[in-house]
Parts: sequence; structure tokens; C-alpha cells
Amino acid sequence: MKKKIKHCSELILFALLCVCLLPFNFLNNISYKVVQADTTTSQLVPGQSTDTGNHIYPLNANTNSALWTNVGTAQTNSTSPFSVSLVNNQSTAAGYALFNGAIDMSQRVSFSGMFSLRAHSGTNPFAAGDSLGFILTPKSTDFIANNLQTNVAADGTSNVVGKYLGIGGLPDSIFVGRDLYQNSDVDLDGAGTENAASNNIAIRQTNSSGTLITKDYATASAPDSGATVTDNMEIEWQPTSVSTNESTVTGVLTYTISSASGVTLSVLTETLSVARSMSLGVIGATGGNYGILSYSSTSDDFNAYKGTQNVQVNYLDQETGQSIINTLPSTIIANVGDKLTVFGKQLRDVVDVNTYSYLAPEISGYMFVSANPMIVANNDLVNNVINVYYKKIPIGKAHFSYQYNSDVTDRSIALPSIDDTQGEVNTAVIMPKLTNLPVDYFVSKVMTADGQQYATLEDALADAKYTNEDLQFTLIVSKVSAPETSDKGSNEVNPKKDINNEQAEQKPKTSATVVVPKKKQSTKEKSTKQNNEVKSKSKDIKLPLTPPLAPSSLKPELPRSSDAIAIKKLVEQSEASAHNLKVKVAGTAGLFAGGAVAFGTLTGLGKFAKLWKILKK
Repeated sequence: MKKKIKHCSELILFALLCVCLLPFNFLNNISYKVVQADTTTSQLVPGQSTDTGNHIYPLNANTNSALWTNVGTAQTNSTSPFSVSLVNNQSTAAGYALFNGAIDMSQRVSFSGMFSLRAHSGTNPFAAGDSLGFILTPKSTDFIANNLQTNVAADGTSNVVGKYLGIGGLPDSIFVGRDLYQNSDVDLDGAGTENAASNNIAIRQTNSSGTLITKDYATASAPDSGATVTDNMEIEWQPTSVSTNESTVTGVLTYTISSASGVTLSVLTETLSVARSMSLGVIGATGGNYGILSYSSTSDDFNAYKGTQNVQVNYLDQETGQSIINTLPSTIIANVGDKLTVFGKQLRDVVDVNTYSYLAPEISGYMFVSANPMIVANNDLVNNVINVYYKKIPIGKAHFSYQYNSDVTDRSIALPSIDDTQGEVNTAVIMPKLTNLPVDYFVSKVMTADGQQYATLEDALADAKYTNEDLQFTLIVSKVSAPETSDKGSNEVNPKKDINNEQAEQKPKTSATVVVPKKKQSTKEKSTKQNNEVKSKSKDIKLPLTPPLAPSSLKPELPRSSDAIAIKKLVEQSEASAHNLKVKVAGTAGLFAGGAVAFGTLTGLGKFAKLWKILKK
């Protein structure tokens, strides 16, 4: 039995512990999810910066097809994990799959993918085209797509693919992968010697003008026989230093190519200087030789920080297109590929879950109109800008002035001035600060420009609102009338009217009448007089008859219930007598009611005492 009780108590303790810890862990999970959220809503402040946060890619982000954009002949084969056919048996073609975000090269980076090539004809897989591998470039996705379409030589050949490996015309860019065709004018090793192998792997780079720079090659034959070769290409980047302005980074790039079974075929290492934020993509290109070139994301961890850009937010006057005076631009530190939108306060609830939304600041005298949404591009100062447009709020004015009433004859005193007020159109008119009028003058009414009259300025402004046209309020000033004198030339004047216009009563007097002020009675005299009046009145008051008493033969004993009832009636009659006395005195003497009540009370108590003595006997 003891063991069962002990076991039950342990179970109860365990259950209580779980109940206590469950909310804690639940709240922690919520907090974590909020920190990792893909969207946020913040208030922009002129002259200040804000950061979207969320600067680390999730593991396996490269397998998400939603984060890739196809360019050229590229077509998605599978969405999970992402797989794409870059070129499908087309000659002189090129296909890109471009990762929508960018990579922060100031941090350690590693990623990989599976590349497959098969020649259109024959058994030599290396005759499938010109190039197949990764590219890293500081240019945006839009720039890469436009470069592929427009960068064409006079003879119609592309200056982007073929011997240019997909990075021709892309400044400071890198190709890492297989160079499938030997071009004698560009395929040279570090010593300037032509490398004639057709199965080379290479790390190639362009200069600031987009021209290829000579780099070392290595040979990596296919370990498997057959017409198809599948390689696992892995890139690691280790930064060593960052420039003073943090725009470029120097580091070591290691490229490893392995068979599908995991056998390492070759490793290349280069020390390079690159832009801090680089776009990632895969490229497959063909010329006279062509076949099937494809790429598939691997489930290996994608370790990378997101490349960020500073987005400038300008606050502009819609009419002039110029910056609003005394309103500095804001800065949003955002990830490449982020979508940003700025709203006015009236649209604060219209938020796209895939967008970083910001509230435009409220600028005095202006109203928010619109702002262009944008997707953050990589290293694009021209397009990484949001222009927020405002329009001036219409301002109305109200003028106030004093003006003498027409019946005022003495206008020698100049009336004071009143400052105007102003506010947004359709908002309530602000009460002005009024100055004091001369003595004996007052505002008798208020008139508006359209002839409306009001008793007070408060009444005139009760429903008034500013308009596009100036408002006018005229405060009519009247003078207090001189006091009227009594008839027949008496020197005593009539009392003035009070607020309710009730005139005090006054008996007419002749001029011969001499007014002698009455002597005020002192408090002591009033009290003595009142007491005397109470005594004189009390002599005339007849007390009520005493009810018949019980026979004297009754034995002395405590009152029976019938006796108690009789006593109660006597008391009530006594109180009634006192009350009658009070009423009579109040009706006769007015202010002496208190004394009468006291007198009646004493009389009633005296009768009760006499009755009690008789009962006791």
C-alpha cells in the first residue's frame, strides 16, 4: 500500500512538473518563431536606419525551388529538391538558374550541387557542350538576364557564353566548374601555355570590364564509363580580410569535384578578391557541341549568410519631385531579394506576408500619397531606392477682428487686434487667443462673412471648419449702459440688473425725503428678543388634557401589556402636543422653531414622569 501511495505521488509530481514546463517551452518556441519571421512591420524615421534582420539562410535553402529563377533555356524538372534542365539538346544555347538571394562573402560559405552532362551523339560525355558549373557575380539577376540577351558580337555570336563560360560581360565574376571545350585564344594556364584537354575543370574570373583573366586549370576525367557523367561540385569560401570601406573581401576559394559515389576527382584552390555581396547561379552552355546539361540541388547543408544592401528611402514632394525640406532620407538594411513596401497610416493593415512592410513617417503639412514597392537588387545603387511621395495638405485660415457696434458713439479707444488661426481643411477651427477689451466694453455678438450672427464666439466656432477660402469672424463690441438715476432728482440710484435681468424693487421717494439708515441689531439683542417672544407665546399655549388614570386600588406592580399600551399612547400624545406646539410657534414666530421644539419635549417628559410616579403608587 505504501509503495502504491509513493508511486502515485511521484506520478502527480511528474504531471505537475510537465504542466509547469509546457507553457514555458511553448512561449520559447513562439519567441523563436517571431525572431525568425520572414516579414516585419516597422515605422520609418527620417535620417535613421532600420534593419530587416533575418540574415542567415536556413539549412538546405538551395533545395527550395521558390528561391531560384530560370533564365535562357533553363526549365525546372523537379521542385523538391530543386532540379533544372539548363540546356536540352540545343546547340549554341545557354541556360541559367539564378539563386534569388545573395551571399555575404565576409562570412564563411559552403554549398554544393550535382551536375550531369550527356552528349547529343557519341559516347564522349565531354562533347555535350561548352561549360557547366557555378557562377558567382556581384551583379543582380536582372543584369545577368539582360547581359545574356544583349551582349552579342557584330557577327551575332555571344560575348557571354561559349569560351566566356557564362560570365563574359559580368565584371568581377567567377566561374567554377567544367570547361568542356578547348579554345586556344583563352584556354591558357597560369604560365600562358595552352591547355588542350577537353575535360578541364577551372576557376575563371573576369576583371572590372567583364573580360576573362587567365587562371590555372586542372584535369578531372570521368571515373565512370558511358555517355553520361554526374559530378558533385562543392565550393568553400574562407574570408581572410575585408576592405576598409567593407565593399570587397579577400579570401580563399576551394573547389572540389567528386563522382556521384563520393570519390574525389580533383581540388582547385584560388586566393581571390570579390565584392562583399555576390549572387549565386548555375550555368550550362553549348556551341557546336551540345547535349543535355542539368543541375540538381543536394540535401547537404547550405551554409551561408545573406548578402545585404542599403536601400535609401527618399521623401519627396509630389508636385516638385524634390526632397521635402528638413526631411532626411531613411536607410533600410535589407537582404538581396527581399521585397520592400512603404505604406501610409491609412493602409497600415494592408500587409503582404511575403513583404517587409514599413510605415511612412508623418510629415507636418504633408499627406502620404504613394511609394514604389521594390525587390532589393545586388550591388545596384541606382535601383535600390524607394521614393515616398507626399502632397501638401490644404491649409485654411480664420481671421478674427473686433468692431464697434453701430450704437457706440465713443470710439476714441482703439480696439485690440486678434491673431489669425490656421489648420488643415475640414478640421475644426481653432479658438484664437483673445486680448482684453477696454473697461465697460464687451462682445455683444459675433458675425460671420455670410451674415450669420451668434451670441458668443464659442457658439460661432462650434461647428466651424477650415476651408480652402479664408474665414472671417467679426466680434461686435458694445458699451455697458450708464446707470439710471431715480425720479425727481434723487441722489440715490437704482440697483443694476443682475445676470438674470431681474431688477431689484425700490419705493419711490421725494426729493425732500431724508433717508436715515436703520441701526443694525446686534446678535445679542436678537437672541434676547427671540427668547422673550418664546416665553410670551408659551403662556398662551394650552397643553392637551391628561388621559384618565387607572384606579388607585391597583397593586403596585410592573406595567401590564394594557398598561404599556396606555403609556405608549400617553407618550405619543405628549409628542403630538410638542409637535403641535412646534407648528404653532413656527407659524407664529418663524425663526424660533428650535426653541419651541425643545420646550414641547421637556413638557412631554415631565408628564411621563408624573404618570410613572402614579403607577408606582
